Amino acid sequence: MMKIIELIKIIFISFEAVFVLALVLVFQYFPDALQNVGHQFKTNSDVWKFIPTVPLIICGFSIQYAWKILNPISSSSNRILHEWPGYWKLKLRVVASIFICIFCVLAAVVVWIYASGLSERMTGAIFIASCGVALIVASHELLAAFKIRELMEP
Repeated sequence: MMKIIELIKIIFISFEAVFVLALVLVFQYFPDALQNVGHQFKTNSDVWKFIPTVPLIICGFSIQYAWKILNPISSSSNRILHEWPGYWKLKLRVVASIFICIFCVLAAVVVWIYASGLSERMTGAIFIASCGVALIVASHELLAAFKIRELMEP
């Protein structure tokens, strides 16, 4: 039960959720901004080839930082961290962040494959959401890796 509550907190009480909510508001009240992004995707073939890979690159960095969070010191034992009573929360957050990044990559792939069937506004919204959320997750993991490394070093 505690893990489910923690997972709900991870998903709904986060900067990622605030970003998605802000994007929904932009989608509703300022659609022209998202439509311009979607228009660039549909008309510019150079953008179309490379930009959708941005969430994939960010996801790669995220997975690298996830490993550094769970195993901060490679030359010695991480036993202190692994025996910490709150380690399960840390590990749950790291695993959830990896899944969130994978979800962002899948969203970018959907834009890449099905953009011709999506409206320009929806294409722009999905792309901005996937890049923004992946960037927020990766930046939190980077900061967490720095902090854990700082706490674990003697």
